[in-house]
Amino acid sequence: MPLRVRAGILGLGSAAILLLAILLIYAPPDGRERAELAQFLGRFHPLLVHIPIALLLLVPILEGVALLQKREHLRRSAGFVLALGTAAAIATAWLGWLLAWSGSYEGSRVMRHMWGGVILAAASLACCGLGRWKRSAYAAVLVAMVGLLLWTSDQGGKLTHGDFFLSEHSPEPLRHWLAGEPPSQVDPASFYALRVQPIFQDKCVLCHNAGKFKGKLRLDTYEHVMQGGKDGPVIHPGATATSELFRRITLSPESKDFMPAEGKPALSAAEIKIIELWIAAGAPIQLEESAIQGLPPSPGQKPAAEPLTADYRPQAQAIAALESSLGVRLVPRSQNPTDGLILRTASAPVRCDDATLTQLAPVANLIVDAELARTGVTDKGMQALAGFSNLRFLDLSGTAVTSAGVREIMKLGKLESLNLTETKVTRDGVAALQAKPGLKRLYFFGTH
Repeated sequence: MPLRVRAGILGLGSAAILLLAILLIYAPPDGRERAELAQFLGRFHPLLVHIPIALLLLVPILEGVALLQKREHLRRSAGFVLALGTAAAIATAWLGWLLAWSGSYEGSRVMRHMWGGVILAAASLACCGLGRWKRSAYAAVLVAMVGLLLWTSDQGGKLTHGDFFLSEHSPEPLRHWLAGEPPSQVDPASFYALRVQPIFQDKCVLCHNAGKFKGKLRLDTYEHVMQGGKDGPVIHPGATATSELFRRITLSPESKDFMPAEGKPALSAAEIKIIELWIAAGAPIQLEESAIQGLPPSPGQKPAAEPLTADYRPQAQAIAALESSLGVRLVPRSQNPTDGLILRTASAPVRCDDATLTQLAPVANLIVDAELARTGVTDKGMQALAGFSNLRFLDLSGTAVTSAGVREIMKLGKLESLNLTETKVTRDGVAALQAKPGLKRLYFFGTH
């Protein structure tokens, strides 16, 4: 590319980024809703945002391969991809500002995400300028750009999915590091904490929190709920009919003022009833459920799941000894020691036969899944298998089992899934299994 043209493009990109930074300073998102056209264009931001992410992450990969394998053409490709990614980053940052400025957004996380997008665009543009002349500086800025890209993406993800989207199901040691625990706002045993706050947390807080509050309304604490938004209080204690929040959650989903907005799941009839009765009772923190007539029942705690088997840990030594002597694997189904074991033979199916199943009798009650495909088991082995009292999943595909063995399989009272693909089972055997209580999945491709 001619030097003059390259300089012109860099200058144009710099002007676009500088103007956007000025707008962020002097015209930041303020929670007001503006022109329909601006909102329409701004909503292309979440659609296009993945393009610069993919392109900019591809650049260090191309550069690394070019450096390790000395392939100059990959370096030139990296420059082209970087240019495309930079253009996409600038365009996406502009659309992001347009969306936030016109769509009644505001909040600290909104601003962090937007500034991250602007600085990311500037860093990628700097990489474009340094790529040919200052390779050491280019490498440093490229590394910084990738780090900034990850941070900005994380802020955007939390705006879209909430603070605890990543940490909600993470292992316990990571949970606090990823997002921290939500702060305790009111007495956790109060009516508000048990019945009302979970509704707001599930359906409303994604758009009305400390980092992103549409219409200057936050619903993440009791104090902010009662404080209201830009148009004043949304809750009038004792007056359901004049409470703006209740009006909005009971509108038609097609209404512009309906909440939750943007296609998010609406409140259920039971949730709406709880909000209605809570407001009518004065919207307090503490409230006896017995004082409210017509309150939907509390969901309470979920019942503990029934264990699939006994705890396998007391027999850990016996299990290890059987694995060693029989050449099979007995693998825990999950981290829960009462979820049972999986009998695996895929690494050496020839080692497993009828005698193997007989020798597994000491731990038969712990096995919930038996993977016996292509092993040497026959109808005789099914007699031993009938003693696997907690067996739920059984794969006998490619074995010599016939309809005679099916009679023994019928004794497995908890069996849910059975694979008889490419066995010698006949129509009569399959007919018997189709009437077996509890059996949900039956596979018999390639049988007689």
